[in-house]
Amino acid sequence: MSANRRLVQGTALFFLLFGLAAMGTAAIMYFGAPNVELNIEDGVQIAQMYGIILGIAGLFQFIAGFVGLRAAKHDSLLKPYTYLAAVIVFLNLSQCGIVFTTGEGGPVYMNLIYAATAFTGIIAASRVLSEGKAA
Repeated sequence: MSANRRLVQGTALFFLLFGLAAMGTAAIMYFGAPNVELNIEDGVQIAQMYGIILGIAGLFQFIAGFVGLRAAKHDSLLKPYTYLAAVIVFLNLSQCGIVFTTGEGGPVYMNLIYAATAFTGIIAASRVLSEGKAA
């Protein structure tokens, strides 16, 4: 396995693991919200809504990671992995832009780490694709 294929595999494993963690956290948020005493109006519903959003994001990351792990060995899945990683880059950089323009939203370092990891996966997948065409 070439170094670029290992990079694709590594970035995919990153997304797979963090997708699983996000889905687990989302389940805890959704099902645990009624048991927590929240001192804001509709706090339980808000916590459950954020749990659903986190679950969807985690599922997308899990799918991207699964496709990436398969793409490391099957060239036909490199393009779909590249597109999924591009969506991850776009969404994370968009979130950073929202935080920088509005000043609300908290730290963005995790979004930048996700975007950099996905961009690394895009570059590695592109190199594997170009290696295949050159041969």
